[in-house]
Amino acid sequence: MINAQLILIVGLLGLVLLDLLRRYRNFSQSVIHYAALAVLLVSLVSEILFGNLNASFFSEVQYSYFINGFILFISTLIYSFFFADKKSFSPLVDVLFIAAVLGATLVVLSSNLLAVILSIELLSLSSYSLVYFGKTLGTLEGAMKYISTSMVSFVILLFGASLVYAGAGTLSFSNLSSVNYIPFIAGLAVIIAGLGFKSTLVPFHMWAPDTYEASDSTITAFITSVAKAAGIVAMIRIFFFGFQVSSSFVTAVFLALALFTIFLAGIFAIAQDRIKRILAFSSISQAGFAFLGIALLNLQAVSSAVFYIFSFAVADALLFLSFRIMEEKGIRYKKDIKRMFSVSKIATIGFFLGVLSLFGFPPTIGFVGKLLILASLLSHGYIYIVGAVFLMLLLSVFYYFGLFLSLDFKAYSQNKMKKINSREIIILIFCVSLFAGIAFATV
Repeated sequence: MINAQLILIVGLLGLVLLDLLRRYRNFSQSVIHYAALAVLLVSLVSEILFGNLNASFFSEVQYSYFINGFILFISTLIYSFFFADKKSFSPLVDVLFIAAVLGATLVVLSSNLLAVILSIELLSLSSYSLVYFGKTLGTLEGAMKYISTSMVSFVILLFGASLVYAGAGTLSFSNLSSVNYIPFIAGLAVIIAGLGFKSTLVPFHMWAPDTYEASDSTITAFITSVAKAAGIVAMIRIFFFGFQVSSSFVTAVFLALALFTIFLAGIFAIAQDRIKRILAFSSISQAGFAFLGIALLNLQAVSSAVFYIFSFAVADALLFLSFRIMEEKGIRYKKDIKRMFSVSKIATIGFFLGVLSLFGFPPTIGFVGKLLILASLLSHGYIYIVGAVFLMLLLSVFYYFGLFLSLDFKAYSQNKMKKINSREIIILIFCVSLFAGIAFATV
């Protein structure tokens, strides 16, 4: 069986060798870019052919096919957009991007706590290097905030792993038997804090808005979709498939973190005037919704959380890629939104479809994802939590539909449709995915 991770590793080494060869043969950098795209495509095809994306993805092995399939799908589209956008860039970006995708897929497959931590650090190391590639003052600042918080979270995760080992005598998810609960539970609490940085849960989100804003929007699309999804999946890997610690206390802590994340991110989003910062806080809020499903630590709820991760990752990628086209023409503030249709009708439609999906407007996958999360909460008697979530959804009306109110719909008919370019084709694929992804909800 051809393994997608093996393809990524071989491809990564091949790209490095190609770059070394280029220094002697002096051929175009675009050869390396096409090779990187080929590696991602072959990995995706391998996952589709030899995985089983249509299977019930909550047998432990089959769920990894689903998650890795959508990680490779989104990553391939984002890289294609980046290639079409930048045209010429350093081969180092290709290597970093493949390494980041490899780290994200390895998180899903890890069967050992140390393997999860190392995989997520491979993803983080590559991601903040990608943030820096623009080499402007803003990107340097964003990369430094990202790397500093990543270093702190890495230390926290290692400390948590040492406490888990002290309590359980193993870091393997399958060999857990007798446990000394004091260091074990303390270690898991520390791990929650460490992974909270990766998945931007409040109060561990401080680095995210500045890093998202400073990054190239295409890189931000990758961080907010693939990298964040991997961080949340790591939570599922550890607390559901790994060290199962279902208890009312753990559920209460998880629910509090999730609600606090949704509420605080919403308040900050309302106060923003820059579009990219609104999107940044919106992305943080979505992590809170996904965490609501993880909080219950049962099959139905975690299934809902995984689907929601898929739904917000697609919508976040669509939003930031569409915004990338807009910011080229100086659209950065809410007052600039009225000019969107004059820049690109397809990117504008993609942008607002992404907004509707994140809000949970039917029939997008964001609506289905939120419905599954709320249904799992109701089925377990958390009526007051569902009520609080509805109030927070009303809060999101202020910043989501505030964007719609700034749009000049008359400009749609006043501006002719321009010839569709490759970047807009990728946006259209993401738009279709907002609705085609509903099929997974019935799996």
